[in-house]
Amino acid sequence: MRRRDQPVPGKSVPPYGPAKGMIEGLRLLQRSNPAKVDEALLRAYGIAPHNEYKVVGALRYLDLIDEHGVPTGKSRLLKTRGAAFKLHLQDIIRAAYRDLFASVPAAEATRERIYNYFVAEEGLAGEMATKATRFFAEVCRLAEISLGTAVKSPALKEEGKKKPSSPPTLATPEQPGVASPSTMPAGRTRENTLPFLFAITPELAAMSEEELYQLLVKLNRVFRRIAAEE
Repeated sequence: MRRRDQPVPGKSVPPYGPAKGMIEGLRLLQRSNPAKVDEALLRAYGIAPHNEYKVVGALRYLDLIDEHGVPTGKSRLLKTRGAAFKLHLQDIIRAAYRDLFASVPAAEATRERIYNYFVAEEGLAGEMATKATRFFAEVCRLAEISLGTAVKSPALKEEGKKKPSSPPTLATPEQPGVASPSTMPAGRTRENTLPFLFAITPELAAMSEEELYQLLVKLNRVFRRIAAEE
């Protein structure tokens, strides 16, 4: 039996699942080479529990997997780095959402206009349109596609609408594994701070640049919080 909110077979529906889970599905294709992406694979990785089918649908909508779950040629482009990755992801998003961009130019895209497009043109119900808008804003942020000033991704909203601070610097060449003064909170010195060890484990090595960046940002926040509590 088809789930109540599951798309009608054969009809292409814009991604409307949990934004975090759908981004994780995209990252899975970026860092691995699965022969097939289906609900079973996503469950094995713990991606979007109970919403795996929505992630599969999102990857299909972006033309990263075919109707059988087999990764397409576009999925290989996600393995590029730097400017090439950004440009390829922008092309993937603009192709998938070409009708939306034609109706609502990126520079003029507000959350309300995007939401209204999904309701009026794609026929999504209220909650589905809200979730589709959220994912669209988040994937555009990842690809650095500038939208209207009224559109903020969930990640930025959680930070009080502030951009993430710069990640801390890793160990200095003179003392490997020990945090340099630039990574320590204000008011702390080497004398009253335990050495900060940053071991390169297989798990860290497998992380993408974006995931590693976010980890370092979190560590930087911890340092600042410790400094504020002293």
